Amino acid sequence: MIEIESFAVQNGRHTRPERLNAFDMINLAVETPAAPMTIGAVLVLDRPAAHGGEGGPSVATIRQAVERALVSAPPLRRVIRSAGPLAGRPVWVDDCAFDVDRHVLTARVPWPGDQAQLLRLAAQLMSGPLDRAHPLWRMWLLTGLAEGRVAILVKLHHVLADGLAAIRLVLSTLERALPETDGPVPRWVPVPAPSWSTLVADNLRARLAAVRQPPRRVGPRQLAGMVRGHWRMIATLRHAARTSLNAPIGPRRRLAVMRVDLVEAKQVAHRHGGKVNDVVLSLATAGVRALLHTRGESLDGLWLHATVAMSLRTSAEALDGGGNRTGGFVVRLPAGEPDPAARLGSIAVESARAKRDQPPTAGNVLLIWLARMGIANYFSRHQRMIHFVESNVPGPPVPVHVLGTPILDVLPIGNLAGNLGVSFLAVSYAGTLAITVHVDADRFPDLPVLLAGMRREWAMLRATTVLCDGVKVAGRGS
Repeated sequence: MIEIESFAVQNGRHTRPERLNAFDMINLAVETPAAPMTIGAVLVLDRPAAHGGEGGPSVATIRQAVERALVSAPPLRRVIRSAGPLAGRPVWVDDCAFDVDRHVLTARVPWPGDQAQLLRLAAQLMSGPLDRAHPLWRMWLLTGLAEGRVAILVKLHHVLADGLAAIRLVLSTLERALPETDGPVPRWVPVPAPSWSTLVADNLRARLAAVRQPPRRVGPRQLAGMVRGHWRMIATLRHAARTSLNAPIGPRRRLAVMRVDLVEAKQVAHRHGGKVNDVVLSLATAGVRALLHTRGESLDGLWLHATVAMSLRTSAEALDGGGNRTGGFVVRLPAGEPDPAARLGSIAVESARAKRDQPPTAGNVLLIWLARMGIANYFSRHQRMIHFVESNVPGPPVPVHVLGTPILDVLPIGNLAGNLGVSFLAVSYAGTLAITVHVDADRFPDLPVLLAGMRREWAMLRATTVLCDGVKVAGRGS
């Protein structure tokens, strides 16, 4: 279970109020009504009857599970409150009027209850911002799926969690046994919000401590490396191609999903000197390449730039940390290369170079500076240096249960921001890698073209691997 300390009395001592960090402030600064900074996932559940059970999780069951988790999962119960003048950054406080019925809802997938209808409903529910007056998450029990199955859609703000923390939070809330068998629901008592004077004093103490702290020494070599890394990132972005991918985004969303066998993806990656994420980037590049070609845009010598998200968590934080700890680097993608194998090999080289040369926090440093200048939102809506965002989050390697029911499928949902109308989010689960393409519905009516390009790329990469290695890789691709 994720444990995040809040302002309270623990062991007879007052803990400090938890404030939003710089990463959180960035996410709030670039958020607009048309581009909410929300992420989510659809958990498709098996039929309990197939495993000796009757029926599936109900809304009441999920609400009870959430109420059980409130004691040990602060993100579920907290809201953002302004600290006031001279009191520092906003703080996280308990929502004294928390109402689980507001957050756990139900919706029905239209007939025939297939994946297309499920994704259409999920895109509709994910559109629009969450109300900052309440905890920044919602959950829907989705009924009406084919074969009597149900799904759970989770939507939460990026300030609550990054991809790793989101998976841990959702599973820790729902993976336990059915609540009815666990005894009475533990009582959660909200902690009163700290007063303005308390926050002013805390802010003053923090600033004095920062002044007293000796400056961190940076050696000449380390300083030179930092400067060199930032300069290489800037140099990468200097000559960005102008494409139709960058344009103001609207509020409507559309989703598509492609699945590949994870073992097979590893084999393909190894054959071309890369990693699984390089395969994801290659599929994304092929899809965008197909889309730009049908739009009549030139592919000759075209290089695209993708921001590749990466976790900044330590090993300890990976196990227990909540919140948002994400950095990233910029990878050059050879969209003008017509050969899939050569394209993947080039991406593997470019990805390794970017990881080696670029500080993972360089983009965050830029956005923090822009946020302090009050122009982060303007920059994100007018920049032309990045064409899309990609992220790959490791999920559970083996099947898991939520509320006594096996999870069949996990469909990740990323977010769109600024003028980036397409994003790719991959999550591995139980041997399958699901890649969700998230687009602005009005700017990308040709999403099927992009998805078809990704599938063609995968078929050709598989064929290349089989021919070169002389072995048959059996797996799943859809």
